[in-house]
Amino acid sequence: MCYSEAPKTFTYSRWIGPYDVCGDYPVKNTASFITNDTGTPGSDSSTVDVHVPCPGGCTLTPGYWKTHSRYGPAPYDDTWALIGEDTPFFLSGQSWYQVLWTPPAGGNAYYILAHQYIAAKLNILNGAASTSQVDAALAWATSFFNTYKPTDKLSRTVRADAIYYAGLLDSYNNGDIGPGHCSE
Repeated sequence: MCYSEAPKTFTYSRWIGPYDVCGDYPVKNTASFITNDTGTPGSDSSTVDVHVPCPGGCTLTPGYWKTHSRYGPAPYDDTWALIGEDTPFFLSGQSWYQVLWTPPAGGNAYYILAHQYIAAKLNILNGAASTSQVDAALAWATSFFNTYKPTDKLSRTVRADAIYYAGLLDSYNNGDIGPGHCSE
């Protein structure tokens, strides 16, 4: 091709990955060439955004799960039957449903974490794929709930960890990590 014929567009396919975690990844794409008159090499690069979809299901927020239990007001989501709204929630003295409806007054880390934990557990039971980060957060939270009650005074470190894991589960429930958010 001669300079007078430039620019020229070439279309091709390229395998990217594999990726262990779904999400968005920048991929540098470089095209190389050699001129056929002087044999001079050259190249040009561009970054392409690649989206790796997450397999299986989608996620919903605590607000969805609060209102789609057998108590309403929205239509019943039978995923709740796999846990049971009235099942005791660890050491809280409340049911899963009651904990979900208890506001985290004064920034109560127990309830902040519990709301995201309950939604994440229901999302997974509803078919949303998890990630290793989410699995680690759920494991930490399960240990936390087996140790503490909502009224317990938490150390600064434990409270910070609870807030951190709540934030991670919130990202999952809102579709920022994992399979993505449902379109309800």
